[in-house]
Amino acid sequence: MPSLKKKPYIAFIFPGFIVYTLFMIIPLFAAVYYSFFKWSGIGPKTFIGLENYRNLFTDARLSGIFWNALGNNFTFVLSVLCIIMPVQLFIAYWLDIKIIGYKFHRTIIFLPYIISSTIVGFLTMLVFNPNIGIINTVLKKLGFESRLSAWFGDPQKAFPLLIVVIAWQGIAAGMFIFLANLKGISKNLIEASFIDGANRFQRFRYIILPCLEPALINNIILGTIWGLTQFDIPFVVGGPQGGIDNSIDFMNLFFYRFSFGGSYYGETSMGFGATISIVLFFIILIITVIQLYILTRKFNHSDKR
Repeated sequence: MPSLKKKPYIAFIFPGFIVYTLFMIIPLFAAVYYSFFKWSGIGPKTFIGLENYRNLFTDARLSGIFWNALGNNFTFVLSVLCIIMPVQLFIAYWLDIKIIGYKFHRTIIFLPYIISSTIVGFLTMLVFNPNIGIINTVLKKLGFESRLSAWFGDPQKAFPLLIVVIAWQGIAAGMFIFLANLKGISKNLIEASFIDGANRFQRFRYIILPCLEPALINNIILGTIWGLTQFDIPFVVGGPQGGIDNSIDFMNLFFYRFSFGGSYYGETSMGFGATISIVLFFIILIITVIQLYILTRKFNHSDKR
């Protein structure tokens, strides 16, 4: 064992390592263990091997729920990467060039992020309630009765609306990562581009964007994990069943129902819930590793050129 005097950083790492082990490593291995059992969470466990995994992927009822929830997660991830993240970058750049009232805009954008997701979900239900909601009330006042809708009660509208609500609350996180990276770009580099006659678009495309490599990698990976681990707002808005016709069902809601809600053919199954969590863990792990490999290789190749 190395001496603490020679390697004092061990004393700083050790408490965090203990906490991480207790709340991350041990529960992960426990979940793997429980996934091989039929167990309600109370009482004796029955070893069933890979039966839970077989049911998850091949059972007519369970596999349909699984693929629907996973599909919703991936659709949300695509929305994050293709819509929300470009908006975060645009807003960050907008604030970095200090447009008129940029401090006010920055505060307004950041405020939803510090509000609890549960409260955001509750406010969403108030705004989009078909009977007393603000949206339908305003439409009635303006004489647009034909535009009235059940909103989250409509499977066709529920998912797009959910994306808007979650983006409204969480857009500040990635935006501030971009903004912090923008603040670190050398002002001399920007001034040199002015002298060379580069317009705003050229400056952004050829100078600023390549300098945003760290923020891009972080936001792509964090955005993917964010999209694959949604729970709070979908749960409040759509309930544990994931809305009408499971239109806003996600993997974490799927896990919650079968672990605590008695949805495993009428009974609670911690073993099957553990199976769902392990499958989701490996999906996130594999995607993250692939993204890291592709992104770091791409950016390193670009730097060499």
